[in-house]
Amino acid sequence: MRHRRLVFITLAVLVALIGIGGTVGYGVVKGGWFDSGSVTGTREGFRANSGPGAAPMKRPNALRRRNWWGEYGRTRTRTRAAARSRVTPPFRRLWTVDAGSLVEFPPVIARDRIVVSTNAGLGIAIDPKSGRELWRITLKGRSASSPALFKGLAIFTTLRGEVVVVTAATGKVRWRFNAGSPIESSALVTDGSVYFGTLDGRVMRLSLKTRRPVWVARATGDVKAGLAIFRDTVVVGDYGGNVSAYSRRDGSIRWRTSSPGTALHGAGRFYGGAGIAYGRAYIANINGRVVALDARTGEIVWVRVLDDFVYSSPAIADERVYLGSYDQHLYSLDAVTGEVIWRVNAGERISGSPSVIGPYVYASTIARTPSEGKTFAVDRETGEIAWSFPDGRYSPAVVSEGLMVITGVRTLYGFRSR
Repeated sequence: MRHRRLVFITLAVLVALIGIGGTVGYGVVKGGWFDSGSVTGTREGFRANSGPGAAPMKRPNALRRRNWWGEYGRTRTRTRAAARSRVTPPFRRLWTVDAGSLVEFPPVIARDRIVVSTNAGLGIAIDPKSGRELWRITLKGRSASSPALFKGLAIFTTLRGEVVVVTAATGKVRWRFNAGSPIESSALVTDGSVYFGTLDGRVMRLSLKTRRPVWVARATGDVKAGLAIFRDTVVVGDYGGNVSAYSRRDGSIRWRTSSPGTALHGAGRFYGGAGIAYGRAYIANINGRVVALDARTGEIVWVRVLDDFVYSSPAIADERVYLGSYDQHLYSLDAVTGEVIWRVNAGERISGSPSVIGPYVYASTIARTPSEGKTFAVDRETGEIAWSFPDGRYSPAVVSEGLMVITGVRTLYGFRSR
């Protein structure tokens, strides 16, 4: 009897182990418990003429025709690219403006003014020709985002949780809205509304007319990035490790996709925002994954694993995706497959988002001593460094009508081609 009980116990243990092994096997193969590494994409579903930089727009709107950079990422699809710009090095410096404190996100430019916000809680407008200060306001809270310029308005977001709407010509505050949670998300302005995320995990559409929310949706974690438009949705990643597409009309979820993650460590977190082009959403994770998603369905079409954190939002042009990493490299990835075309050693970590301006991509290094950071330009075809400037920290450059503005640690520089 004792021997028979031992046999039964042994068989029961074996059955349990087989069950556990099967569950783990399913998790590995189907459940994504362990990282599958880089996944190369194909041209299936890729629409070459459906994104900025793919082909000239047949009927460009005024913003694109004048080459303005009126919001973070330049366009509402957040591609961070003025690929046809003729502003190239060598440069002639026109002016220098000390903003007085850290400028974490780049300024915006439209018509006759540059507008920037600072970590000291200031909103400042600058004349693009002379660098002369036109006005400054106190935002009543630090700002870690870019403002937006829209129909005579300058729109700021702050870490005190406010959306501040200002007359762009004079700096007069029209009204303020308190979201009840800090906002790092750069404002996306369309549909007569401001779209943004909050650090308590909400996504909101705020009407510029009624000054009230049209809808409020829930994310799966803190939302730090700006939202990007794809057709009738807005797309954003969050600190829960998910990318979600919300209906612009009512905020309902269209799709939600979890990021691939490292072995047993989960999906990671999305700090940088998505860029939309070619029917795909390109976004990078703090866990080192750069992911391309089908923007209609959220299906993952490729994954590229880099060697360290990626805080960058992508710059996208001409079927290339550009990002920086804490592994000290700037990358050019194939937008179709995710394969590495080239990588450039910057000698320091890259935290901010690059910008495409003409034939070059610009990036900045986040040196351990701020004064040692730099901004540099890389030839998009060859991957060779073509220009360098001894100031920089986060997002480096914007351009408008022949003027390029470089963002240093706390200083803005106006340049034109020689």
